Amino acid sequence: MIRYVVVEGRPVRERRLPCCGLGSGWLLFIMGFFLGGIPWYIGTFILLCVRVDYREKPGYVACTLALIIAVLAITLGVTKRTHNW
Repeated sequence: MIRYVVVEGRPVRERRLPCCGLGSGWLLFIMGFFLGGIPWYIGTFILLCVRVDYREKPGYVACTLALIIAVLAITLGVTKRTHNW
């Protein structure tokens, strides 16, 4: 048998996310494609050094993953040209 707990009182309203409700993390992620990945560094720094809202954390994690993939792709692409086997 499943029982539900009902709490009386005022419902909690969360504040709206910045950047048109999208969140700063997702905005930085999208901007990173147009500005050469620099916003991904900012998003990674914010994720690692600042306490963020739980609703914005997925956007910052996406920035971190995009940064890791971009750094690996650039590193492998640059080193592939220098070796003449």
